[in-house]
Amino acid sequence: MSDKKKSELGYTPKTRKVADVEEEATGLSSEIFDVINLRGKTSKPGPSVARCAGKDEEKFYKINHAWSLWDVPVKDMKQAMARLREDLPQKGWKVVKYGPDKSPSKSPELIADSTKKQFSVSIHLYDESDKTGSKAPKSLIYVLLTSACFQVPDGQTVDEY
Repeated sequence: MSDKKKSELGYTPKTRKVADVEEEATGLSSEIFDVINLRGKTSKPGPSVARCAGKDEEKFYKINHAWSLWDVPVKDMKQAMARLREDLPQKGWKVVKYGPDKSPSKSPELIADSTKKQFSVSIHLYDESDKTGSKAPKSLIYVLLTSACFQVPDGQTVDEY
């Protein structure tokens, strides 16, 4: 791998099958869901393939897995955010940010990285009862799990998936 390819991302993408990274994303999302430990309504989960900016779209990819949970009391969601902050480090995550985001409503936000698994997660609590400008149609916890960039094995393309 050329130094130029490495310097664009700050690391050399590992070679992994798309299906394997999707499966890992599903498992990590389930782990996060278990820590949240609330039984409300959830969006239909499922990882998706995304392109790595500035990289060959046939060979390089990342996996995004976005989902939401709603229809539970906001106070329970706030407790779930605190639980995530406490419990994710025990599961190999490093919490890099915890506190209000930059939105007008200052929504609670948690950002954590798993360098071992090469994933990051951004979790927001949108509180519709907070009338300081939140556009959230309902109170919910929004989770966005994103992998690092990976490269498909030789002879394969991202579009095969």
